Amino acid sequence: MGRWTKRLVWTAVLLTMTVGGVWFWLSPPTTPDAILFHGGRIITMNPAEPSPEAMLVRGGRIVALGNLADMRAEGGGATPYDLKGKSLMPGFIEPHSHPVAAAQFAATIDVSGFAHTTRAGVMQTLKAGIEDAPGAWAVAFGWDPVMIDDLTAPTLAELDALSPDKPLLVLTQMMHDAYANSAALAAAGISAGSANPPAGEFVRDEDGNLTGTVREVGAINVLFSAMPRPPAGTNDLLLNLFMGAYARAGYTTVGVLGPVGNDADPIALLKRRTAAQPLVQTMIYALPDQLAATDAPEARTGNAPIVGVKFWMDGSPYAGGAAVREPYEVNDLTTERLHLKPGHVGAVMIPADDYHAMFVDYHTRGYQIATHVQGENAVDRVLDVAEQALKDYPRTGHRHRLEHNALITKAQLERAHALGFTTSFFIDHIRFYGDKLPALFGPERTERYMPIGTAQQAGHVVTVHGDHPATPIGPLRSLVTLLERTPDKGDAPIGAAEKLSRIDALKAITINAAWQLGLEDSRGSLQVGKQADLVMLSSDLTTVPVDQIEQTQVLGTWIKGTPVDARQTTLTNARLLWQLLLNLF
Repeated sequence: MGRWTKRLVWTAVLLTMTVGGVWFWLSPPTTPDAILFHGGRIITMNPAEPSPEAMLVRGGRIVALGNLADMRAEGGGATPYDLKGKSLMPGFIEPHSHPVAAAQFAATIDVSGFAHTTRAGVMQTLKAGIEDAPGAWAVAFGWDPVMIDDLTAPTLAELDALSPDKPLLVLTQMMHDAYANSAALAAAGISAGSANPPAGEFVRDEDGNLTGTVREVGAINVLFSAMPRPPAGTNDLLLNLFMGAYARAGYTTVGVLGPVGNDADPIALLKRRTAAQPLVQTMIYALPDQLAATDAPEARTGNAPIVGVKFWMDGSPYAGGAAVREPYEVNDLTTERLHLKPGHVGAVMIPADDYHAMFVDYHTRGYQIATHVQGENAVDRVLDVAEQALKDYPRTGHRHRLEHNALITKAQLERAHALGFTTSFFIDHIRFYGDKLPALFGPERTERYMPIGTAQQAGHVVTVHGDHPATPIGPLRSLVTLLERTPDKGDAPIGAAEKLSRIDALKAITINAAWQLGLEDSRGSLQVGKQADLVMLSSDLTTVPVDQIEQTQVLGTWIKGTPVDARQTTLTNARLLWQLLLNLF
């Protein structure tokens, strides 16, 4: 064998070993059919059997719980899994999120209050990001005039100076306001004479000229629809990476309430990324136009099933959009930074007759209806319409949903419970915006803000959510906020009477969330017959001191008994990246 032949052979051998090693490293671990968990604290969230010594899983289902000796005898050849003193509990369930949008915004210019403290810093980041933006549009996310004290809204002239030619879209943190430059408005076909879309507004000045501010989902979607689609495969990779973030936080199921984002078919995207063995399971509440396009029996079953429909009845409290009974407070924050006039109350966005027609349509077709409500007037609109619709078309166990519920009253909660509604609370408002609530709504309304304790007393099976990307993923942060209700900027709790007990707070992110999604028979607690959807933690969340909860590490999750490979460097992500590169070149 010649020298060059030998060199070629050795090169081939080394390349094969390298590829094989990388393939082995990227590949997920193998999964035994039967696993016996023991050696740690097993928290079932089932009061009848709160903490058994061991749990046997076979074929992705929990088949037995009890003492270790009995489980060993029943398990036969089950593979033992020693928890080594760690805790195991049902995988966390997020009932309200927007993973497609969150995945895409993670790749945009970050101008959020989580990363900035001044307007000057935001504008510097924005300027640098526009210069480096590789696509046809420049997109920024996280503008937050409530979290950042001096952040007044950008003028159209400022936006045009920052980006004279390239379309620029700046989305606020709560996604209910956006700011667009002239190039973006022109690309979307928006002019001074354009009619406002349903549930949205192209804001104009006193002379009727566009200001660049675009308000609410209906108007913002006009801009999104004009943006060029990213290269094929981009959204698959971004979404898969973001779903890994859910898994690393301990989630095993996520409710997608309105699959918004820049994708031609976000529902198909979700179904692709949750096929086979997902990083996290999803339940979809489609937008009305999406539901009209996908209303087929097979879309309501299988992976990423469409179980409901999502509406917005009002907007964000932090943009003046909450449809409140009493006006916003009058001060520097509301008048100078949010540009609200004295006496301002946010609008109820869907006319009663229109909402009634849609409510009856989806209700009679068996869908769960989820409606965004922040102010009391928005809640009244939903309940008034629902009361008549449910009288005419009774349906037990519908579990229609009221989302966020910032200022819902005790009487409204009692009425909602009587009508069969369920409630989910955006508790991060307390954590990140609690210090600003008195300036927005005054002391009395601040004390009853996000009244989850009152909801529980009224009979509701309460849940909490993070509405990502409106806030960073963080179920343990939400857990602490339920227990303490203390804002990041402040020492005194907001609405101390609304605190939950430790076990009730844990229920809100496990069995209660499963119930709200209609999954209580298969998820949310560790019981015989249920899926083995699990999260392993470094601490016992039932006993660890509150000030140590957020330091608890998520050590792994399982879906149907299969460990989730939540690394960013996985075989799936490598394949998605390779496919994207092929599409680009």
